[in-house]
Amino acid sequence: MQDCAAGMQMDWISLLKAQQADFLQRVKKPKTYDLSLLESQVKGCHSEIMGFWGEPLARILDFSRQQAEILAKNPPPIPPEYPEPPDWVIPFPKYFQQQAEDYLLREQIVERVMAERLGKLVRKLPQDTLQNIVLDDEGNLRGESKFTYLLADNPKVSIQVYVADGESFNGIKKDKVRWSIAQEDLRNHQVLIFLCLFYPSNGKLGYEKHAVITGFLPTNQIESSEAKLYVNPSNLLYAGGLSWYLESFSTKKIAKKDVLPLVDEKMMAETIQTLPPEHPRKEIIGDWECWQTLKGHTKGINCLAFSSRYQNGKTSPILASGSRGETKLWDLTKGELIDTLSEYPWIVSGLVDEVNSLAFSADGQTLVTVGADSTIKIWHVGALDLIDILHKHNGMVRCVAFTPDGRTIATGGDDRKILFWDLMRRQVAIALSLDDTAAHSLVLSRNGQTLVTGSYRKIKVWHNPLQTKTKNLKDAQPLHTLMGHSHIVSSLAMSADGQLLVSGSWDCTIKIWYLETGRLIRTLKGHADRVYAIALSPDEQVIASASGDRTIKLWHLETGELLATFTGHSNIVTALAFTASGEMLVSGSLDKTIKIWQRS
Repeated sequence: MQDCAAGMQMDWISLLKAQQADFLQRVKKPKTYDLSLLESQVKGCHSEIMGFWGEPLARILDFSRQQAEILAKNPPPIPPEYPEPPDWVIPFPKYFQQQAEDYLLREQIVERVMAERLGKLVRKLPQDTLQNIVLDDEGNLRGESKFTYLLADNPKVSIQVYVADGESFNGIKKDKVRWSIAQEDLRNHQVLIFLCLFYPSNGKLGYEKHAVITGFLPTNQIESSEAKLYVNPSNLLYAGGLSWYLESFSTKKIAKKDVLPLVDEKMMAETIQTLPPEHPRKEIIGDWECWQTLKGHTKGINCLAFSSRYQNGKTSPILASGSRGETKLWDLTKGELIDTLSEYPWIVSGLVDEVNSLAFSADGQTLVTVGADSTIKIWHVGALDLIDILHKHNGMVRCVAFTPDGRTIATGGDDRKILFWDLMRRQVAIALSLDDTAAHSLVLSRNGQTLVTGSYRKIKVWHNPLQTKTKNLKDAQPLHTLMGHSHIVSSLAMSADGQLLVSGSWDCTIKIWYLETGRLIRTLKGHADRVYAIALSPDEQVIASASGDRTIKLWHLETGELLATFTGHSNIVTALAFTASGEMLVSGSLDKTIKIWQRS
């Protein structure tokens, strides 16, 4: 295990290079017009794009205009090749005001991007605006600007932000955007961050301006004797690792012990709306109450999984919850924390994993977690220890499931592959290509014969390649491709007989499908925001759904009727799990809490 950890510490740059390659592949999609494709599914996890429109953009433009008027009263010297009448009639002070306005807009957008993505981790170093406005010989603002930041709690760490303005998606797609780095920059700064600002456009939200965090580079990874070095997007490291890398310079020590802090999100009273006693389906839904709220996570919760633990001749329900940097195990009988499986001993030079999904083996002895660092971690539940770390994916891993025999796991992610891992040999047995889209969710039928994957707008139904015993899967085609959702399919659940599929999507809907034919049975509408998770009750009468609208809804599978709505979380509800009896439903949220809802 020590050898494995040491190998990973040497390989963190390879991980970020692989994730950068995947990011550029996503940008190269033929129709990357829906910018939300570049948004992260998990709050706190990296999102490459940031947009400005409406009132916030209007305020920035007004500020830039006012400041430019002030600067234009004392303009710099007229550039040597500034056009003269009669070819050009605009006086230089007036023209400079326009250029200054563009520069100040650029500066304001960079400040907001840095504040949004890195928060209090960094602070801007004040600069002379007039000196930092670089004009060419004809008086035009150059397309590239530089801004300096410092690490807030370690000012010795200097960060240079390079901005290429007036760019486009095509520039990134074709790897034509470039930034120039001087030797002086390499001597004076420890970290270089690279941003692209797109030409303004008129979109659905009116006048828009977009910025893309294209990547970063530690200066100690750059070797060049040239006076000026040029870099392109393909030369950079994935910006999702930026905050992790900067935190490695922090003078604050990361707490490694379990501390159960007070949850700093605004607490909400739990409310439950369900059917009246006289309703014909009241017996199906019954009455519910919020039995307990579990606190302990210091970051938002991304995923949950349920199993059973055998101890002292008794069976007790056990819950696993994943967030950034850790997975916690809970005894649901007592509502108590069992222990924490911490990522911190396996940190890769400050690269802390965001646990996106987890799954228990059928016997409850093995837990598998997958996440943003592109690895699969295998844990022994009884020993509370890490067994192994597997790495074959290029990019974020978003979903995982065990085969019924417990010998194999299937994992999927941003590299558009489903990998089937032989857990005895700890290697990939079969790789299935999704061809055109990342895997955001997957589910295996109880008999192991059918695999279903969810991605952007598509659900694909496959014969499990392990059952067909074929190794040449380059031309493998799905049995069905189910079209109907208009956004990412974030969660999937299948009936025990493999006949019905339930899907939840960022388009705010839940859909029920007949798998044998791929026919859509019905669509459930009621959530006001993205659906992040769904779960099917053990008796298969009730669908539970969790949403960005902070509610949990229970639906009747057979009729699609809304049976109940639970509220109580103060942030997005990201995860759901029923216990084996169906008498408990557990929810996890970005408010850092887990709520146990019990049928009364």
